[in-house]
Parts: sequence; structure tokens; C-alpha cells
Amino acid sequence: MIGIAILIAIPVLSPVLFMAGNDYLTQIVTRILIYGILVLSVEMCWGQTGIFTFGQAALFGIGGYVVGLVTTKSTVTDIGKLLLVAVIAGALVGLILGIFLFSGKRVGELYVALVTLAISYICERLANSWTLLGSGNGIPGIPYPTIFGKEIGSAMGLFFLTFVVFAIALILCIIIVNSQFGLTMNAVRDDEERAEFFGYRRTVVQIAIFVFSAALAASGGALFAVSEGFVSPSMSGLALSTTTVLWVVLGGRGTFYGPLIALTVLQVVNIQMQNALPSLWPILVGFMLLLTMIFLPKGLTSLPAKIRESRRKHVQI
Repeated sequence: MIGIAILIAIPVLSPVLFMAGNDYLTQIVTRILIYGILVLSVEMCWGQTGIFTFGQAALFGIGGYVVGLVTTKSTVTDIGKLLLVAVIAGALVGLILGIFLFSGKRVGELYVALVTLAISYICERLANSWTLLGSGNGIPGIPYPTIFGKEIGSAMGLFFLTFVVFAIALILCIIIVNSQFGLTMNAVRDDEERAEFFGYRRTVVQIAIFVFSAALAASGGALFAVSEGFVSPSMSGLALSTTTVLWVVLGGRGTFYGPLIALTVLQVVNIQMQNALPSLWPILVGFMLLLTMIFLPKGLTSLPAKIRESRRKHVQI
């Protein structure tokens, strides 16, 4: 229900952006929605299936770089084709990585985290050094996308395009999680060995979700490329990977709305704090993460339940 409320609230509130005439504010909201797709991909892996991954930014970058290369090396700008190419590229890479990680014996969260962390590092270094990808300069000058031959060049047009893709991604995630397959995902997350004992094919579930989440991340990268007009090595590296995991940890894994709320709050606060406390702000974020992991291991979404429990104990006393 909360996920549906989020979907309703965004287009309802969007006329406020239009009437305000503030393109910068609209671009910020658009970027939050793009990162929201990336957060959904992490939540589907880690929160719902127990795959602790630091590699979603690499897949995000793959989607962005594929779109950057296609649009700058050809005349293709149709957003449908660009998203399709990015999704296919992300899914193929996700399939290869998924088979490598999960087709053998059971592996722990730490192993997956370290391998995907290394992949993010490799992708960032590769993008920094490969001339075809623009090296450290990335790929600038990515043209605006088109739909039915018409260019989507306005901030509001890019916002609605991003919202539609975000809405489709969120709806798909909600449908999958609430299906029979979703119950299997949760069973694998909670106890892989018991899930296999009851006949569930752990490897199939993990590979399928890894491919799906890779496609989600790549679609987010594609939207980032066309909305920002450039791609750079940083969008596929360690900083974005760890930041995305941070959003999920703070919001509370196992839900969709928690990480999305954490993403929105931190992005808004980040804009203000980077100007006010540019050197201190990253330390404050790290301190916030540490406190959350110690006192609220289930994230900020567990705070209301903690308060109710505390009140109940106080009343009993």
C-alpha cells in the first residue's frame, strides 16, 4: 500500500514543480527517481533474496555507457530502443555474473560482496583508462532522447519519462515479491539450506533475481545518461555502490518504501550539507550509518515499532 501511495504522490505533486518553474528542482527529483531504480535493484537482491551486492553501480554504469556509445556513434535516440539495448546489456552481464557466483556450491554474503566490490572497482578503472569510453572524461554530449520522433528536451519531459520507468520498475518489483516466486526468494534469503531441503532451486532463484536486478540497474543508468547528457567513470564505481547500499541500510532492507525514503531525505540534505559542511558531511553520514546499524539494525522503518514497544513496556511498568 505504501508503494502505491508513493506512485500516486509523485505525479500528483509534480504540477508543483511545473508551476514553480524551477528546472533545477525538477532535475533533482528526476535524479532521485533514477537512483530510486538503482535502490530497487539492490533491495531485490539483498533485501528480498539475501544477495549482498556491491556491484549494482557497475551495472548502472554499463547501462549509461551503452546508451552513451549508441547515441554518440549513431543516430539512434529513440528512448524505447535505448532502454531496450541497456536492459539487454545489463541482463547479459548479470546472467554471466550470476552463473559465476551462484551456479556452484553455496557461497556466503561476504564472498558475493567482495566479488561484486571488485567488479565495481574494475569497471571504474576500465572506464577511466579505456579511450573508447572517453577515459577520465567520460562520454559528454549525449543528445536528448526522442519518442515517436519528438525530442524530450525539457526538464519536465525528462521527469515524466523517468517517472514512468520508475513506476513500471516499482510495480514489477511489488508483483514479483508478492507472488509465489517472491515467497521462494524470501525462503532463500532466510535459510538457503532449508529452502533447498524443501525442493526450491536456490541457484535458479538467485540467478533470476540477479539478472532482473541487473536489468533494473542498467535501465537506471540509461536514464541517467539521457537526462544528464553525459556519463563518467564515477557512475560505475565504488562510491555509488556503497552509497546505494547505505540508502538500503538506513531505510531498512526488506521494504521498498524505506530505502526510497532514505534516498530522498539524504539526497535533499546532501545538497544543503555539501555547501555548508563539504568536508564534514561524509563523516556525519558514516556516523549516521554506524548508529543505525547498532541501534536500528532493521533501518529507520523499524523506528515506529521501537517507539511503540518502548511505550508498551513503560505502561506495563
